[in-house]
Amino acid sequence: MLLSLLIACPKKTPEPVVEQPPAFDRSVVPAPLERREFKLPEAQETTLSNGLRVVLVEDHELPLFDVRIVNRAGSWTDPEDREGLAVASLDMVNEGTKSYDAVALSSALRSLGSSLGSRSHLDSSSISCSGLTKNLEPTLDLLAEVVLEPTFPQADWERIQKQSLQSVEASRKDPSDIASRVFDVVLYGDVYDGRFRTVDSINALDVEQMAAWYAEHWTASNSVLLVGGDVTLESVTPLLEERFGTWSLGEPLAAPIIEVAQPTETTIYAVHKADAAQSVIRAGRFVPDRLSEEWNDLYLGNTVFGGMFTARLNMNLREDKGWTYGARSTIWHGYSASGWMAYTSVVADQTAPAIAELLGELKGVETTKPISADEVAYMKSSRINGYPARFEGVGATLDQTSNTWLHGLPEDFAETFIARVDGVTVEGAQGAFSTHVASQPLSIVVVGDLELNREALAGLGLPMVELDVEGAPIEQE
Repeated sequence: MLLSLLIACPKKTPEPVVEQPPAFDRSVVPAPLERREFKLPEAQETTLSNGLRVVLVEDHELPLFDVRIVNRAGSWTDPEDREGLAVASLDMVNEGTKSYDAVALSSALRSLGSSLGSRSHLDSSSISCSGLTKNLEPTLDLLAEVVLEPTFPQADWERIQKQSLQSVEASRKDPSDIASRVFDVVLYGDVYDGRFRTVDSINALDVEQMAAWYAEHWTASNSVLLVGGDVTLESVTPLLEERFGTWSLGEPLAAPIIEVAQPTETTIYAVHKADAAQSVIRAGRFVPDRLSEEWNDLYLGNTVFGGMFTARLNMNLREDKGWTYGARSTIWHGYSASGWMAYTSVVADQTAPAIAELLGELKGVETTKPISADEVAYMKSSRINGYPARFEGVGATLDQTSNTWLHGLPEDFAETFIARVDGVTVEGAQGAFSTHVASQPLSIVVVGDLELNREALAGLGLPMVELDVEGAPIEQE
């Protein structure tokens, strides 16, 4: 009986002891992850028989390709009173070729699952295509048609011209567009980015001008051909040679020399927008460019001031005051000197106080609130740790290659970014931002309801000039 009970009730095996992890202390900030070595995907190069430079970046993760031709000619080449010519020309190149009209070209691309686009920027223009690697060759055939044999059909221009006119008219009513345009006019005057499309300039364009502009500027000597994706240099070079090897070199286009003038005193340029619920604010000046020895210091100093959500400007105007959805500052680049700009849109009745806070934050950098070691360490970590993610797609590497070529940057400019930012000191960031921004006069553009804000803006004690939506002074009665 006892034996049968023992058999029926075997001895229970004790549960193994599992060590519990220590409780997570939420009062302690976790240590940052160990920094990984960053290296850009390797770029390979060759040159076609006509001298056209080809740069390729392989990425075999997906069976896709990305091909783009970048050209030095952008809106900066527009003749006087023909502003919009470069944009119109690039809008038109895929509207018809010797073998395809716009509908047939679109149909051919759809049948391949490929896309093709063209556009013009201020400093450059580009024509690009992408799709499945198995359809690379027929897609390159279509790209070559567009690049080498555009016809600029009149009927298609009449349609695009109407769209362009509607876009210009809409931009004259949108406060953000007005602020951007007027800010450029204030800084550049009537050169470079201070020129823009108007109803008159678009009406003055015709397809003969587009064909002439394109033939003069879109040549092999002014272009670079960038390839990325699931392709190899060995396989793609013969395909490119067959289609682009006889492309005319043409005359090389030299980068423009842009003369700019700094503001001599902080001045408000105000544009009236009746009953506007918000006021759009832009404030800025020119600063040293990316080849300057102070560039990295200035970059990090700006990041502390307004380059991120947690930067000083946004924490003040959004998180503390609640006057805006966001406030930032940035540094832009081009053929001219680089520029610094702070920008935001604030609730209408806090326009003047918001400007006062912006100027107060700048003054604080020089006086009561210099850039701190903690801020520099945090912004360094954020910028450095987030940088490699920008290059997860091959397109970003091609963009950087294009930018390096256009603006004459060192070939390793992107790859050395982390080391350069990591080398910035508190003193360097403080000195560069204070010297080139915080202590300097600014041009401040405000687009909003002046009937509500004119008196408060005058109360800031700064010179104020009223402008129209095109940036022209308004005669005061």
